[in-house]
Amino acid sequence: MARIDTEIEGEIINSDELYRKAGAWANNVRMLGKSNASVFASGKLGTYTYPQKTKWHKKGEKEPKLSQSLSYKVKEVGGIVDGIKFQFPRHGVFRAYGVGNGQPVSGVTAKKSFKKRSMSDWIDAPIDQNIEKIADIAAEFYGDTALVNTYNTMKIVKN
Repeated sequence: MARIDTEIEGEIINSDELYRKAGAWANNVRMLGKSNASVFASGKLGTYTYPQKTKWHKKGEKEPKLSQSLSYKVKEVGGIVDGIKFQFPRHGVFRAYGVGNGQPVSGVTAKKSFKKRSMSDWIDAPIDQNIEKIADIAAEFYGDTALVNTYNTMKIVKN
């Protein structure tokens, strides 16, 4: 009978290491997004406090500058990373679409009194540029998990 080698060479990535690597990836993307948002010349000069209730905000609610407010959360299901969520104020979406200050979201030309804004992939670009890295991390984890599960269920034969 042939001998089956049961040793797996190299480092095995477990769920704790996946969480750490996913957090490091998300933090890198967050820093790139913050850098992109910090170059917006116009907009909030600091934290803005809403003096009255609006459609989206409570009276007294504080809204920081976009570059100061970008955060992330690593979501787990059953102790395994299931997703990464980036959070930022609503005006980050408006900035991405190049709208605001009364400018319409549709393709209709804005009134001449409003300054035309350009669209900005301030958060999408860093995600797109780094998506293969997080895919490689996930592939490494699930590949290692499949390998370990296969070895644990194989009948081990020794001479």
